[in-house]
Amino acid sequence: MSGPYIGTCLCTEVRYELRAEPLTFYVCHCTDCQARCGGPALPVMWVYRRDLYVVKGLPAMRTLDFGEGRQRRRVVCPRCDTQLWGEPVNRPGMAALRPGTLLNQDEFSPVAHVFTRSKRPWFLIPDDVPTYESGTGDPDALFRLWRDKNAVSERTLYK
Repeated sequence: MSGPYIGTCLCTEVRYELRAEPLTFYVCHCTDCQARCGGPALPVMWVYRRDLYVVKGLPAMRTLDFGEGRQRRRVVCPRCDTQLWGEPVNRPGMAALRPGTLLNQDEFSPVAHVFTRSKRPWFLIPDDVPTYESGTGDPDALFRLWRDKNAVSERTLYK
């Protein structure tokens, strides 16, 4: 893998580049994520916000307040409302990219599935991908899985 990785909204009004490698990529099956995306699971690719560059259009920041300190900030196309990435309040400098907006999304595969206790029974997960019934219990575990997986991939390229 090597960037920049190009992403776009559905109507192509907004185009962006990810100019560095992702930090991790996993799929969340919690009921909050299911409700947020309207599907069985939410793919999440963590990146540094500084590595995202808007190269066309002007995305909008939408802030959703759920009360009790729960707030979501997301960057969307103002025309088609495609969510491009989220900017969590509790993780300054980070962005939760929506990998489905990447033109080359097939180059990436998730390193884990979390909160599988809420997984829909018909959602199939490959046997070789780690799963966690809830969170990992270790905030850095998903980042390590990504680094380990991609270090192996890079080594096999040069054999």
